[in-house]
Amino acid sequence: MAKLSAFRLDAAAISDGEWITVGVGGDTFEIRTRGFTARYRDALNALRRDAARKANRGLVPGAIPFSPDNLPPTVDDACQGEALAQHCILDVRGLQQDDGTAVTADDFRAMLTDRDSYVALLVLALNAASSVGQARTEEAQEAAKNSVAGFAGT
Repeated sequence: MAKLSAFRLDAAAISDGEWITVGVGGDTFEIRTRGFTARYRDALNALRRDAARKANRGLVPGAIPFSPDNLPPTVDDACQGEALAQHCILDVRGLQQDDGTAVTADDFRAMLTDRDSYVALLVLALNAASSVGQARTEEAQEAAKNSVAGFAGT
């Protein structure tokens, strides 16, 4: 049977942010990000509404109008990247430009809105933000298991 605590998120981590390791294989780096806060969700919704209004201005008669829920993927990605950059991404470490210079948090935020070049970074940032609060909960549960096992073994 599932325990309710398995579904609890760390609210402090969601609002204050935490370091999340992202990447594939040896190409990993860390993003300090907030989770999907109310401010992020409100901003994303506003960006999607604005994008739908702009997209509908160029429609030909008889075309199906866009809504915030049915934007083209590229437009929706841009909205998500902008909302993440504005409200979630706090810092980045361990990521370098090809010339070896460190990518700053401001550089990274700008990259999130450049879907054509950095869609993979957008996906990693979305995954990081969605996992904030969960990792700490899992770590705490594992630590609790280990401390109980260690205590029982003495």
